[in-house]
Amino acid sequence: MILSDTAIRRPVFITMIMCCLALFGAICWKTIGVDLYPRVEFPLITVVSVLPGADPKTVESTVTKPIEDAISTISSIKHLRSMSTDGISQVVIEFELEKNVDTAFQEVQAKMGSIRSDLPQDLEDPVVEKFDMDSSPILGVIVGGDLPIAKLSIIADKVVKTRLQQVKDVGQIKLVGKRDRTFWMYLDPHRLEGYSISVPEVIAALQAHHLEVPAGKVDLTREEIVVKTRAEFEDVDQFNDLLLAYRNDYPIRLRDVGRAVDGLEEERSLVRLDTQKAIGLLVRRQSGTNTVSVAKAVKAECEKLQSELAPQHICLQVTQDLSTFIEHSIDEIQFHLLFGAFLAVVIVFIFLRNLRITLMSAIAIPISVISSFLFLKMLGFTMNQMTLLALSLAIGIVIDDAIVVVENIFRHFKTKTAEKAASEGTLEIGLAAFAITMSIVAVFLPVAFMKGIIGRFFYQFGMGVAIAVLLSLFIAFTLTPMLASKFLKKQTSHGRFSQMMDSLFSHIDEGYAALLKKALQYPKIVILVSCSILIFTFITARFLRSEFIPMEDQSEFFIKVKTPLSSSLSTTDEALSTIRSTFANEPWLRYTFTTIGADNLRKVNEGTIYVRMSEKGLRAISQAQAMAKVRQATASFTTWKVSIEQVPRVSGGGRRNCALQLDILGDDLNRLEEIAGALVSKLQATPGYVDIDTSFDKERPELSVTVLRDRAAALGVTPRAIAQTIKTMVGGTDVAKFNDSGERYDITVRADDQFRNRPDLLYAYSVKNAVGEPIVLENLVEVSQTTGPVQIDRYNRSRIISVYVNLQEGKMTLGQAMNQISSIMTDMKLPAGYRYLFSGTADAMKESFANLLFALLLAVVMVYMVLAAQFESFLQPFVIMLSIPFSIVGALLGILVTCSTLNIFTIIGIIMLMGLVSKNAILLVDYANTLRARDGLPLHEALVQAGRTRLHPILMTTCAMIFGMLPIALGTGPGSESRAPMAIAIISGLAVSTLLTLVVVPVVYAGVDRLRKERSNG
Repeated sequence: MILSDTAIRRPVFITMIMCCLALFGAICWKTIGVDLYPRVEFPLITVVSVLPGADPKTVESTVTKPIEDAISTISSIKHLRSMSTDGISQVVIEFELEKNVDTAFQEVQAKMGSIRSDLPQDLEDPVVEKFDMDSSPILGVIVGGDLPIAKLSIIADKVVKTRLQQVKDVGQIKLVGKRDRTFWMYLDPHRLEGYSISVPEVIAALQAHHLEVPAGKVDLTREEIVVKTRAEFEDVDQFNDLLLAYRNDYPIRLRDVGRAVDGLEEERSLVRLDTQKAIGLLVRRQSGTNTVSVAKAVKAECEKLQSELAPQHICLQVTQDLSTFIEHSIDEIQFHLLFGAFLAVVIVFIFLRNLRITLMSAIAIPISVISSFLFLKMLGFTMNQMTLLALSLAIGIVIDDAIVVVENIFRHFKTKTAEKAASEGTLEIGLAAFAITMSIVAVFLPVAFMKGIIGRFFYQFGMGVAIAVLLSLFIAFTLTPMLASKFLKKQTSHGRFSQMMDSLFSHIDEGYAALLKKALQYPKIVILVSCSILIFTFITARFLRSEFIPMEDQSEFFIKVKTPLSSSLSTTDEALSTIRSTFANEPWLRYTFTTIGADNLRKVNEGTIYVRMSEKGLRAISQAQAMAKVRQATASFTTWKVSIEQVPRVSGGGRRNCALQLDILGDDLNRLEEIAGALVSKLQATPGYVDIDTSFDKERPELSVTVLRDRAAALGVTPRAIAQTIKTMVGGTDVAKFNDSGERYDITVRADDQFRNRPDLLYAYSVKNAVGEPIVLENLVEVSQTTGPVQIDRYNRSRIISVYVNLQEGKMTLGQAMNQISSIMTDMKLPAGYRYLFSGTADAMKESFANLLFALLLAVVMVYMVLAAQFESFLQPFVIMLSIPFSIVGALLGILVTCSTLNIFTIIGIIMLMGLVSKNAILLVDYANTLRARDGLPLHEALVQAGRTRLHPILMTTCAMIFGMLPIALGTGPGSESRAPMAIAIISGLAVSTLLTLVVVPVVYAGVDRLRKERSNG
């Protein structure tokens, strides 16, 4: 073989190549980015439009529908979702994954530009944005202290936020709970009417008397001077002295019809750390940057800020830190990688009992793994769960080729020189080693290029394994024979342990040879028993439970709370405090981080409690048990809707974070509500479903002000004047800015609280008609209290109501829930024009399982093609691939016995088995062919001798792979819930397939050979 012979002749050359790979791999290992998952770019675009003052139905008809109609003509749209709420329209366009996100963004922008004239004139310019999976906050920073909230807000905004935004790679920082300084001009509607002054006149007077206007420049030949007219008020007294008008030559000032107050903006958001009120900063990273490095830099800057702000008794604390779980999870996988490598080396030593040969095999592990980082960095990958999991699972594989080669060299070394044994031993096993590696690569290429979202996440996993395995093959064909040719020595003495192991392996060899001879004598019994095992296993597979991704213990979870729609911020705060008190004394609790109004809509009736638990190894109960305990404790709060959820690592896309989301589609909201209500009732009566909720809230109280057009026209008042007056008096209007020490603050005009907090008070407001007479609204409008939808959702241009469900851990899996809910919906017999579909996690699971099944079938085809090419035969690959169904048998049994589930990780493990288990049959069939062709041995004798000769490398490589993956299977650290089932499936599949294929493959090989001879003779 050219590679091995070159390496043997030029040892320094090949040593330097290996050192070069290891050196640059180590450099890349130190500099490569660290993240939880690979960065995936989704072709998802959002269009947000603001129509001030419009109700959801108006927003839907005048904004959302026209945008949907225009955008729906763009090609490659997969899902089109929209949400219409008070004054806001959000349209989410999800394209097929193959669509270039920049192209999609440009096409959406072009469509929006073409319909802008068809949208309402008072609509603010729509904002078109690309969805960024990095948009979720990576950590929160709490600013607390004994200072007034106004002072604390200034420090949080002007000091803390400013400093943190200067940290490298920090993106947007959102402030929650702060209250800016605001100058209020509170009006008394009765006094306004008495003095015949309208609200627009107050606004006009303020704008006329409070201003600063640039007046150009004065040229003084050698210099020029800027001219400004300064007429801004400087304190509250000057505002109160504001001249509004003259009545009977008497000046009417602001203090005569109201009062000016230097206060704070209305409280619309709130933050608490445990029970302490504070201000929160939600820190996001820039797109494509590294979570861990950004979080470390922010925390380092917070430490500096804390020392600077300590004299003011201000405390900074980092909360909701997503990088903590990432670091712990990555550390756990790295430990598994190192410990697995150690166990694999120990297994090799037990089999070979020769330290030199063991080290020759073991050196393939560090070089393959470290060198892999060079190629991972070149491909733009990061050190994440997928790449590290790939390298961890590959530990047992990368030593395979070296074991097979060095074991064959050692066998030749008994009768030849070291150099000759290295050359001939590598040449003899070269085809088999190459076939083994290529079959593994052939399996992982379909995984790397799998379609769908899951394919994007597993791309780095598949490429990671393929890179490591190809490097191990290169090392096995170069470094391993070179080291063997230089350092192999005859072992003259054997210790007691070596003698004991020799005796054990000798008995195993004899026992296996005897079993194989019997099997070859009674092939029908072997085939019958094998088929029975297969049939029995696939029958029991019906009891397998399926889910998308196992729930990971991340030592954190969310409590989402929704109070009645009319609830104020203080009411919601009380509700969240009550809920927190139910578990405040639990030993597993570290702290809680409560937020209200932190979302874009700033809903004060919805809040979130972020619960941070003690680290996984420091508490007695799991995260799932803690969530169940909190859910049970809050079950009695029927007035509020409480949902216990995991902290999402990727959020956005117009979907809520829940275990299962079912969308019911149709045109009539009332009918949709009936169907959703019926489904909710059935689910509430069925065990296993918790936190059941819908997206539709109909009973929101509204004050509907109807303009009496005939009266208004007769009295000379326009509806616009009425609407603007009501808007100013109730909601307030920002009319100017106040300057203080270089900072600008809002000046807001609004009715005093005592004149705006009851529906009947609206009648007391007055508006002037065309001739300047004040007309009381009692003569112009009717005020009625009604209810209306808070939000109208649409999917693919149809109205929908979504039903959200979480599943009780241990009692219901996603697969079971989907089947059960589908049966319920079928029994309900939806009316014509109405249908349902699963979305969110359920939709992703359905799509991913289909893509994984395709990848599994493609992997089988690829393995066959590689083997057919290697063995120059169409039949022998079928013999070799008989080990594949037995590996699936073992994997399914392992999943059943350990009460695991069939999920994307275990399916990837089964796909991985396609390449791994072929190794044993390749070694057997390849050497049987060699013995028959080279030595002319009869069929049965060749099979028995091939079995005895290859038994050691088969057992050695299988045990090395099993023990290399054992730390992952037994791991209990962060993220182990996802990784362990995959390793269990691989280990059980390897063990069962090895035991069965050692007997079944030779029997089938003999049967196929006999049939081939009979056909050729016939």
